[in-house]
Amino acid sequence: MNKYATHSGRRQTRQVMVAPDTSAHGRAQMAADTIYKVAEVARSLRRASQVMEKWVHLATAANEQLTMSHWLVLVRLSMAPTCKQADLKSDTKIAASHLTRLIDDLARQGLARRHRSSTDRRQVHLTLTEEGKSAARELLASLNEFTQSSQLNAIEDLGPSLEQFVSLAAGEAWLGDEV
Repeated sequence: MNKYATHSGRRQTRQVMVAPDTSAHGRAQMAADTIYKVAEVARSLRRASQVMEKWVHLATAANEQLTMSHWLVLVRLSMAPTCKQADLKSDTKIAASHLTRLIDDLARQGLARRHRSSTDRRQVHLTLTEEGKSAARELLASLNEFTQSSQLNAIEDLGPSLEQFVSLAAGEAWLGDEV
């Protein structure tokens, strides 16, 4: 910033706009700055993911073999007496093949059941067993003890920003068919 004298004798601060350095050195410096920022955000995301996983594991000490994805499915299924597998896929945004494995795991552990629709055999309906309902209730109660509203607000603010980044990357074809 430069200081300039005005006609009245008072000093005024004025910002001078500098054109971006478009030389090879300037572009290389911008690229280096970008990779440092990307690496910092990636580290922060990994740490945040670890913290969230730890919350769930602390809240579910009795059932440590279940992953965050298992718990997501259990909690979603606990919200209604029955749920179509297609709706569960849509609500959780879990890929169909992975969702099938998660449901298989939950069924093997006696936490969830599958049954075909009586009106449309293509549809699979899912329900929680009493043990599954109890596990979901315990998880939600425990999470309420471990989390603070400021933490939840930070997570809620972060989600849309990350989704916007992924959408922009997909729109610019960075990720190909992975998104």
